[in-house]
Amino acid sequence: MKWHIALGTIALIVLVALLTLTAVNESARMEKFSQAFESRQVEAGASLFQNNCRTCHGPQGEGIPGVAPSINAVDLFNGERLAAIGFSGTLSDYLKGVIASGRPVPSAGTSYPQRMPTWGQEFGGPLRQDQIEGLVGFILNWEDRALAADAGGAVSVSENVPVGVDISISLPEGDPKAGATLAQSSRVGCSACHELASVGPAWAPAAGQPGIGERAAQRLTQADYAGNADTPEQYLLESIVNANAYVVAGYAEGLMPGDFANRLSGQEAADLIAYMLTLR
Repeated sequence: MKWHIALGTIALIVLVALLTLTAVNESARMEKFSQAFESRQVEAGASLFQNNCRTCHGPQGEGIPGVAPSINAVDLFNGERLAAIGFSGTLSDYLKGVIASGRPVPSAGTSYPQRMPTWGQEFGGPLRQDQIEGLVGFILNWEDRALAADAGGAVSVSENVPVGVDISISLPEGDPKAGATLAQSSRVGCSACHELASVGPAWAPAAGQPGIGERAAQRLTQADYAGNADTPEQYLLESIVNANAYVVAGYAEGLMPGDFANRLSGQEAADLIAYMLTLR
């Protein structure tokens, strides 16, 4: 009988230890889960923004004069815009409300020809609540960049949010191996046009021509270069997120997909650039 008691006591001790270990690790596990969820939400929001919002608000929310205001703006993120209309809630709540219900009445001092439509299903629009939240998450990921730029500081981009079109940002450290894998994947398809076929300029060195890693530096000194890059890394980022800023002679404008700024994260862009720089 005593061995039953001893066995039960040991089992209880083991159970308590396992529960304690689980509790200790739960906070870190939930933090990783939350980060992964938020990253996926921002990616989904980027796709929704690309399909529904960019025609009025611009590809990076910078606004289009005479069409719609900027939503990638300092006065939105620092609270000035909310204070001007007397909104005392959070920016997240404000964005959810405006996107879901629209803006049937224009703000004072504005004269945009079209009113903001309703997007939330509860107001007769096409988007579910989780899709509205994805859009809000995508818009909020501009906050640090906008405020840093206003303060004159170095602008960096998070590893897991869309990289955007600003080629002066500070990217995370790139991994050439990860970049090679991404380039060869069907998700971006770089290799199909730049390595396996001649749809776009070849990346690898061939016939006396250096690879893209060396040509990136040479582009900056060419008389016909019309882009805005100051470094090889900036040139390669520009060629990814704003390919029409400079089109290589002999190739047509518009061959490159125009949505990589929203489809690629900062880390993915850094990885692709690191890989391209190895092709010399």
